Amino acid sequence: MERQRLGFIGLGNMGLGIASRLVESGYDVAVYNRTRSKSEEVGGLGARVADSPANAAAGADVLLLSVADQNVVTQMLFGEHGAFGSLPAGAAIVDMSTVPPSFARELAGRASDAGYRALDACVLGAPHHARSGELRVMVGGEESDFRALEGLLETVGKELTYLGGNGMGATMKLVLNMLMGVQMPALAEAVVFGEQAGLPRDKILQMIAGSGYSSPVMTFRCPMMEKREFGKALFKLSLMRKDMMLLLGEAQELGVPMPVAESAYAMLTAAKQQGLGELDVAAMVAFMERLAGMDEYPWPAPAGGGR
Repeated sequence: MERQRLGFIGLGNMGLGIASRLVESGYDVAVYNRTRSKSEEVGGLGARVADSPANAAAGADVLLLSVADQNVVTQMLFGEHGAFGSLPAGAAIVDMSTVPPSFARELAGRASDAGYRALDACVLGAPHHARSGELRVMVGGEESDFRALEGLLETVGKELTYLGGNGMGATMKLVLNMLMGVQMPALAEAVVFGEQAGLPRDKILQMIAGSGYSSPVMTFRCPMMEKREFGKALFKLSLMRKDMMLLLGEAQELGVPMPVAESAYAMLTAAKQQGLGELDVAAMVAFMERLAGMDEYPWPAPAGGGR
């Protein structure tokens, strides 16, 4: 069976790996990114480098997006030189961004009105999982559309889960990201408490990472905290805060109390306002150090802050 022609918009940490994986797997891919050097990196693998979202979408059977939030999705699809103007009739839009479920449903409606199909296909994993095709993919939309694109999604995901109508993939992503969002402030608190009580930081982090209380995401970030390697952000603190904000907005609509998530959101917001937003979420430990009056550690924020 002939493979679909693809347009791909957004080459951040995850998008770069996904797009590269698709090109290396033999798909015909046109890529667009606002920072052109990222597009040229994938172009070196054989992708066509597009100069606009519309150009990336031209002739595509499937348009995939992996961008920061729903505002960027809207800009890429409906803004000046947006993809909606050039995407062929009957094409599919696969949004892999973390967006509000209500936005995913709204996008599906607009897509249908324009003669397109739409899926929210959110992913779970790290950038190296994206490049190796080992992501977990959670999908919302019409099941027939999911089945039609299952082969494509299997190229980037080792586990595909169809969850129901549009917005359900986005909802599941918020459920999972909430767990990370509450774990990072808790990990930072535990480290600072233990050190203030007289324990050596390296031993604290080693024992947490090796314990049954740790999750893979905590274990991964314990050495980052020990080495203070916050600059290469695998998951920016500002994006973690954004996801918690989306979660709490949905919870408010549903009338679900979320006191732990609210506390984590407040801490992430304060840390962002202190200039840590562009760093990895592991930088929460620096925020906790400041709260606890521990001034022996260097403040990691870049000059000028990161608001």
